[in-house]
Amino acid sequence: MNKIKQNKITFSLILVAIFVTFSSLTFLSLPVLFKYKSKAPEIEKNFYNNFKIYLNIFGKISYKPFPRPHLLVENASLNLNENNLQNNLIKTDNFKIYISLKDLYLRSFKNLISAEITNSNFNFNISDLEEIRKHLYEKINNPINFKNIKLFLKNKNNEVILISPIKSISYKINNKSKDKLFTINGKIFGIKFKSDWKRNYRSPKTSNHNIKLVNPNIEINNVLKFENRKNFTNQILILSSHEKLEYKVKFNDNKIKISSPDNPNINFKVNSNIQINPFYFTGSLLIKNKKVENIIDYILLKLLSYDENYLGNLNGSFKLKFDELNNKLLKSGEIFIDVKEKKINLKHARFNLGKIGILKTKIKSIENEDKIIFLSNNTLDITNHIEFAKTFQIGSNKVRNINRIYFDLKKNIGDNQIIISNVRINSLNNNVDADNLFIIKNIQNLRASIRKIID
Repeated sequence: MNKIKQNKITFSLILVAIFVTFSSLTFLSLPVLFKYKSKAPEIEKNFYNNFKIYLNIFGKISYKPFPRPHLLVENASLNLNENNLQNNLIKTDNFKIYISLKDLYLRSFKNLISAEITNSNFNFNISDLEEIRKHLYEKINNPINFKNIKLFLKNKNNEVILISPIKSISYKINNKSKDKLFTINGKIFGIKFKSDWKRNYRSPKTSNHNIKLVNPNIEINNVLKFENRKNFTNQILILSSHEKLEYKVKFNDNKIKISSPDNPNINFKVNSNIQINPFYFTGSLLIKNKKVENIIDYILLKLLSYDENYLGNLNGSFKLKFDELNNKLLKSGEIFIDVKEKKINLKHARFNLGKIGILKTKIKSIENEDKIIFLSNNTLDITNHIEFAKTFQIGSNKVRNINRIYFDLKKNIGDNQIIISNVRINSLNNNVDADNLFIIKNIQNLRASIRKIID
């Protein structure tokens, strides 16, 4: 009896081995059973049905069983717009389309599982961003992955303005969580970044976009609530090792309002209104708890050394406001700015020197021997003579008759010192110290210079 059972088991194992061998041979021999190139129109049609992307196959199609069953297309292009097939968004010679065994045996190619593009170029113009956004928000697609590609962004003249090497892109829908996910790992301007875009179909009007930069470590989070093209809101949070910036951008009927929450931990606060047609803006930017030297080098420099071509049709007025400045003298202030006819004009500025008084200034910059020089003409109105004398360690009797001090200031961008010149007391015609130059590196130098002027 045991011998009979053993024979049955042996026979069953032989049948299983024959079945597995036969199936494996059949599976591996599928490529020679039919010609895949003749299936190109059907694959192109079904590819759009599964991915909502237009596929054009030009080269050879072959079947590869490992690591998963897939079709390898040696020459193909992909586009989001059927009417723009001449300008290929992606052109690749290493395109894999993963298929199910069922479709493989039935030769139907109806249910394409996923797609993968490797070592290819991704070319798109700024105008293509509308089609990409439309696909993100409106299309239902199977997973598609990109590995080791180069992204080329072109302007309206078809000139490359940005090249970004991309390690990987994953574009898929999580059927369990109902999230549509678009993830990018790559580099931009030599900085590593990861971008995660997510939209849940249970709340389709809201999308989340998180960007992480590495060295410098910066994280940007966007929450977009989109009602329609005339009405949407974007919450922006920017985190770095030193700063936290938070803004709300609201677009309603060709008008944009940008505002910051009332949070004492935020050092940059925006309050601005923008009208689209005709374009005009008004607003203010409040900067808190910053060094005056950094404001000159990094903010005012950018405003003064601009490229007119980038201003376009910008028109408006803006106010830079400063508070709680990290400086022994300057505590707060504001700079009034006009933008008109491709020109940025710093009309005037006012700074509060604590209890001492008010500093009024006119600002400009010049270039000299490859150096950018910051210049200002200044008037200090003294409102508290005792505080002035205490701050600069001068006898109060020496300053009681001084109501106003005129002086010029010069600073080479990047230097730690400033030069004060053309000092006049009470009157522009008083040239007592007009010919002297005072090099200021710290508050001690400034006190010594003030004492020399007044004595």
